[in-house]
Amino acid sequence: MTKNDLAWSTFFEETDTLETILHKGFAYVSATDLKNIGKREPRLMAKHDTLRQRPKIFRENNIVLFPVRNGEYVLFLDSAKKSYYEFSRQELEIPVSVYQSKVDLYQFDSYPGSQNFSESQAIDFAFISSLFKTFVGDKNLSLSIRGRMYSGKFDFLLPLSNHKINVSGVQIEVDAGYESPNAIYLLEAKVGRRKDFNIRQLYYPYLEWSHRSKKRIVPIFLAYSHSKYYFYEFNLSKNFGELGLKKSACYSINESPVARVNLSTLLRSTKVEKEPVCPYPQANDLDKIIDLITFLDSGERNKEKIAEYFEFNERQGDYYGNAGRYLGFLKKDNARFKLTKLGKAFVEIRSPSEKTTVIIKQLLKRPTFRKAIQNLFDKNYKLDKINNTEISSIIANNTILTGSTPARRASTVRKWLSWILQNGIFS
Repeated sequence: MTKNDLAWSTFFEETDTLETILHKGFAYVSATDLKNIGKREPRLMAKHDTLRQRPKIFRENNIVLFPVRNGEYVLFLDSAKKSYYEFSRQELEIPVSVYQSKVDLYQFDSYPGSQNFSESQAIDFAFISSLFKTFVGDKNLSLSIRGRMYSGKFDFLLPLSNHKINVSGVQIEVDAGYESPNAIYLLEAKVGRRKDFNIRQLYYPYLEWSHRSKKRIVPIFLAYSHSKYYFYEFNLSKNFGELGLKKSACYSINESPVARVNLSTLLRSTKVEKEPVCPYPQANDLDKIIDLITFLDSGERNKEKIAEYFEFNERQGDYYGNAGRYLGFLKKDNARFKLTKLGKAFVEIRSPSEKTTVIIKQLLKRPTFRKAIQNLFDKNYKLDKINNTEISSIIANNTILTGSTPARRASTVRKWLSWILQNGIFS
């Protein structure tokens, strides 16, 4: 169990809050009670930004938490998951387009290229390059909102009970807000793609600025991953959970992360090694592993800190850290992940397509992935012609994994093969 699982289990065991929620559909709790009973900081207990981040007891009972005023939260039932927006596969796998910056970004000494992008840097250089203006189709933008603030008053109805929630003086955060003569664009930005997100991150700023301004309020979710910008513009209304995707796009600035690869040459020049002595990968998003390597350039982290950064559970933090170890970019020392010499060199590579090539080379050094990629090559890069039984057989024959484990790990291998096809042009 995670620290949040334990804190919330303790809180529900020692109060009648869960019974109240199940009976009435909602209950109010104070930050003071959370801290005194749960023995954990309320801000940590209340951080449920993705579906996977929710404590186990919340997932089991379809409970959601929203702040209502400084030091008070409402817990309510949401069986339809209207409180979270879940991206479809098509929305996550948007083809990347290369955008040519309107200015020379390398004239800025502060421009880090593909290295060390924080959320604010990703936003700033999307604006400096005019990429953000291109996406929204509005040239007359000025940065007018940024950071944390306390809200005014607004209200909404809960999805099942129709109980009115009155919000006042809660802390909200806007990663960046741009204003034009006719609209205000509110950005929520993340490093690393998300499968879903808590709508509160867009909903509360939307309600706040809808009360402050008569201009059109445009909520936008931005994910920056492996040099790619994923923009999602939403339609929102004041009715809870009415969040619809209006448009989306994926860009890279100046250079595509897609690498041109002569696989025959790469197979001949890359020496196969033994399977690493570490857990076999079960982290499906290779882009996120690249983001993790970059994140660890600023210092070593344990699985809890990794999970906090990418907004998933601690188990996933361990999975992604160990996937970085498997590829040779990370090592683990006293439960903390840190960069290897190869990882440090990888972070210094400016070109995203060169990074892609290095990832493919590292995969070709691993017997299971070398055989799987060779199989993909033999089948003319048609992934649908390779079934999971073939992949699990390769894993079983080249690792110590037994029983049903190779079949379970086959899903990660398939995801990584799909990433290779999306990020490489082969000859």
